[in-house]
Amino acid sequence: MAVLKCGRRQFDLNLITVEPVLFLYMIGSFLTYPTFQAFVFDKICIGSYNDTFCSNLQNKTFQDDHKTEEDFVQSQTSHWILKKNVVELVISCFMVVFILGPWGDRFSRKPPVIVPCCGAMLASITYLIMSIFPSIKKEYMYIGFALNGLSGAYTALLMSVYSYVTHIADPSTKTMRVGILESMSFLAGTVGVFISGVMLDNTSFIFVFAFISGSFFLGMLYAIIRLENITANTIPEGEGVCACWFLASIKESARCVMKKRQEKRTRYIVLLLVVFIVLNLGTSCEIDVLFLYTRRAPLSWSSTMFGYYKGLENFTRSIILVTVLPLCRKMRDTTLGLWGLASKIIGLVIIGVSQWTWLLFLVAIFAMFQGFPAAVVRSLLSSMVSQAEQGRLFGVVAAVESIGSLLASLLFNELYPVSLSFFPGFSFLLAAGICVIGAAIMLWLHFELPTMVYCDIQQEETEETSPTDNTTINKGDLQTDQVVAHM
Repeated sequence: MAVLKCGRRQFDLNLITVEPVLFLYMIGSFLTYPTFQAFVFDKICIGSYNDTFCSNLQNKTFQDDHKTEEDFVQSQTSHWILKKNVVELVISCFMVVFILGPWGDRFSRKPPVIVPCCGAMLASITYLIMSIFPSIKKEYMYIGFALNGLSGAYTALLMSVYSYVTHIADPSTKTMRVGILESMSFLAGTVGVFISGVMLDNTSFIFVFAFISGSFFLGMLYAIIRLENITANTIPEGEGVCACWFLASIKESARCVMKKRQEKRTRYIVLLLVVFIVLNLGTSCEIDVLFLYTRRAPLSWSSTMFGYYKGLENFTRSIILVTVLPLCRKMRDTTLGLWGLASKIIGLVIIGVSQWTWLLFLVAIFAMFQGFPAAVVRSLLSSMVSQAEQGRLFGVVAAVESIGSLLASLLFNELYPVSLSFFPGFSFLLAAGICVIGAAIMLWLHFELPTMVYCDIQQEETEETSPTDNTTINKGDLQTDQVVAHM
């Protein structure tokens, strides 16, 4: 057993499984967000005007003198971001629900981790080729969109890594392990976004897209070499592969969410999925709009400044998830969720009203706990279904995430160009208002969940039919003991 010693503390290195895959994948993803937006912005600007005009467009005085032209380029860029999100999310939603989610439950958890890394790498290579040959029309970006979507995109990667970890995690440490896995995204965001601005301002799109492709490749290589082929279930007798993938997928996914469960678990699963959609609406608003928002006056940020801001914001989130969340393991999950939602709402409001750089940087402090709700929702959801349903559950979560991101893209990428004429920060205030709905649901769950035993079902199944004892535990006694344990 590989053990890392640090003073009196020891850490089993064998506990590290999919975390490096998520870290490397999200580095590439966080690098892609600002790089792709800057790439499209430049391509549209140069195609509509000229190199000299576009290079001067980052100057605040020049922006004030050419506000109409800047608004046109920003609007067109926002529409292309919307096209990218629609193509990738619609295709990836079908891939996750029909193929990758059921595959993880039926055969192995490993391939669904590898496929998204491969697709993202191929998409990045597409943008790399377009950077090398600037004369290629922007419509060829659809090839990259389709390749990433067919691999399941980031929703498939998140589905696969979370189902992998919740499959192997001990019930008593599940929230902590999910939180650590969640922190990998923010830690990767710290590195990826922080260096993206420096790369863009000091190198070229060719170098950055090559770097991104390499990051996805390393994640794929690690998954192939390191991860074990753990299996959650077997194909029922008489059920073929095609039936598993296509004919039964929708039915199984719907059954996973809607089937009758003890202690009103079905109702809580639906409500937690609604909270997850709300979280995605707020997050997608930042991803789709923030880069363009900070480029215009009065902020007029460069790519480097944007990288510093997002890097700091993601760093504070990841540190809080790694340090504070494990210390709060005795607190109720819903308390942590409310804490995080309040932090996210405050951060979005500050972004919406910010006119000064220093005020926007304070978001990194006020919103540092916004990583809590996603970790809490994933942990609670995984604790309400059996181990054999983890892939289907996280497939549904991934589909919900895709739907939420798609709705956010349709909403905010259409709303932002319209709001430029009266209040550019309106999108962020609307996102904050939407997150209030999620906070209200979480508050209701906070008072409702004490009446429900939300212990881990997998632990119940193990205790009810222990291999060392053929006797069956009485469910009433088991629930009573667990209620006492949670008081």
